[in-house]
Amino acid sequence: MKRRPSNIITSLLGLLLACAAQVFAHGGFDHVTGTVQKLENSILTVKTAKGDVAVTLDAKTEITRDDKPAQAADLKPGVRVVVDVPEGSKTKVAHSIKVGAAKAAVATHK
Repeated sequence: MKRRPSNIITSLLGLLLACAAQVFAHGGFDHVTGTVQKLENSILTVKTAKGDVAVTLDAKTEITRDDKPAQAADLKPGVRVVVDVPEGSKTKVAHSIKVGAAKAAVATHK
């Protein structure tokens, strides 16, 4: 199986960005970075590199895509997200959610 150099570079950049977002918190917020697993009853489950994380959405949760307002309906399985929760929060109520693109399928070549 051969991977094209562009696929490898894209994968490495995505991994680097995901790790960097998880390591550095800013403005008193921790980041939950990964892909949406599901959204049920205002509980968003995000698949991260360390496992699934459940965060709660409330009326104050800001959801954006490309710095424009988005809706909870945009939080579909497979979509990449960065969720800001107050640093050290036990309840994990989302302050904001940045919605990205759906996770691309990895192509394999024989």
